[in-house]
Amino acid sequence: MSAGTLRLPAPRLEDFAAAVLEQVGCPSTHARETAACLVSANLEGVDTHGVARLAVYARRVKSGGINPDPSLALVAGRGGLAVLDGDNGLGPVVGQAAMRHAIALAEDFGIGWVMARNSNHYAHAGFYAAMATQAGMVGLTASSGEPVVAPWGGTKAFFTNNPLAISAPNGAEPIIVDLATSVAARGQILLAARTGREIPEGWAVDAQGEPTTDPKAALSGSVLPMAGAKGYALILGLEILTGILAGSAFAPNVGSQHGSGGEAGIGQFFAAIDPTAIMGAGDFASRMAQMNANLAAAPAREGETIRLPGARRMETARMRTEEGIPVPREILSELETLADEIGLPESIRLHA
Repeated sequence: MSAGTLRLPAPRLEDFAAAVLEQVGCPSTHARETAACLVSANLEGVDTHGVARLAVYARRVKSGGINPDPSLALVAGRGGLAVLDGDNGLGPVVGQAAMRHAIALAEDFGIGWVMARNSNHYAHAGFYAAMATQAGMVGLTASSGEPVVAPWGGTKAFFTNNPLAISAPNGAEPIIVDLATSVAARGQILLAARTGREIPEGWAVDAQGEPTTDPKAALSGSVLPMAGAKGYALILGLEILTGILAGSAFAPNVGSQHGSGGEAGIGQFFAAIDPTAIMGAGDFASRMAQMNANLAAAPAREGETIRLPGARRMETARMRTEEGIPVPREILSELETLADEIGLPESIRLHA
């Protein structure tokens, strides 16, 4: 751990994040839901989508860019399909409501698919997919967002790097696929810019479309799609499902999450699939166990271990639950500045 990093218990970070959001006008329930989502990302080592996002969320609430107390409403749908209007609420609030409804629909129809419109950045995609798995189901989610990726062959950011997560029950620990559709999540570039680090070659181009390792130049340019033209095609497909089909804003007209401006208009989808609508619960579990056994028997390269997606995150979560979450002092300083801005009581501050 770096000398510039402090370890803090997850409950302490969660209490702080909730207190910040309440201080800027969020109801306690919404503040707690958002804090839980952010800190879950930190626990799993996805620090770019944890409390590093708190200041942006809080400032946008305070400035009127996000509605602190939205009136969530189901506005369309049929059977196992529904549309939830998020009323410009915090993304984790909209996301958890949408996935809860998807799970309820899946209990009735075998599958529940809920599209959210008028939402905001929802932080940790795997958090929502895992909600379905905790209910014994396969979960799936993706989100639109502000332009950060140029179309293949282009030079100007147009699409977002749609986060995509899939979670499935798998014995004691679920399989969780959680990824951005760019070479690297833009959050990693934001964090690098704030902590003064260069980014690896091949992550991004500058405003002129030239390769760069300068995170600030990358933020003015474009993140590169994963897998080249194939990644671009996947991004476009997800934009149809999250933005166009949800009736929300879509590329390149989704608003920014990093200023004090107006509504972002983000679209998302949340799906839950009940395996028992297709086969017995025991059958699904045994088929998953067989896949695990097949993978365990698969030959690995020398010095390598074949891991299931999500396994490393679960290990990190266990370690950080015991040892605390490492928070860079640059982020702690930013959170202290935020606490000063909003007049947070001394008793709840982190005091790096």
